[in-house]
Amino acid sequence: MNESETIFDIIKKRRSVRHFNRAKLPDEHMQQILEAGRWAPSGANAQPWRFVVVTQRETLAALAECCYYKMFKSRHVGEAGAVVVICADPGAGSQTYQIDAAIAGTNMTLMATALGIGSCWIGAFEEQTIRNILRVPEKLKIIALIAFGYEVGKASVPPRLPLSSIVHNEIYDTAGEPGIITKKKYSGALSVFGKLMRVLFNKR
Repeated sequence: MNESETIFDIIKKRRSVRHFNRAKLPDEHMQQILEAGRWAPSGANAQPWRFVVVTQRETLAALAECCYYKMFKSRHVGEAGAVVVICADPGAGSQTYQIDAAIAGTNMTLMATALGIGSCWIGAFEEQTIRNILRVPEKLKIIALIAFGYEVGKASVPPRLPLSSIVHNEIYDTAGEPGIITKKKYSGALSVFGKLMRVLFNKR
């Protein structure tokens, strides 16, 4: 992390990286990333998260086969230096265990960004297949996977809806809803379509 960087700089610099160079990540950096997840807040301090760290190339390739977004295979899972599979225990004592696990994952992606490591959330996957591959107990819910690694190329800056479209003061003002063109341009599948096409045709 650059000493002049603020937490807001890191938040804005984080990207969903979909092309990694397969290099191994330093153990001390992975430890820092996992520590960032460990220090996340959780309901009733239940800390319901459990992390499975995968670095073996064969296992990463197996995970990549059961992760996808619509028609697109998440091939970057197989290219990552490491994948953290975030699980959560519904019986840990927090009604918000899925949110807690997501906050822990966000902490990890921000720490990775500060360390010069790219990351990408994977939310579409075959849960039972991953459970079988990694021997995850049935009592745990698999929330998401996060791929970590060194980026090849440069991920584009994702569009964002303007604050005026998403912030309501005191009451919800439906007159402030973004129009269909604004929503299509700045959010949703169309806003990342170009990136997905470059991945599909290896033009990354």
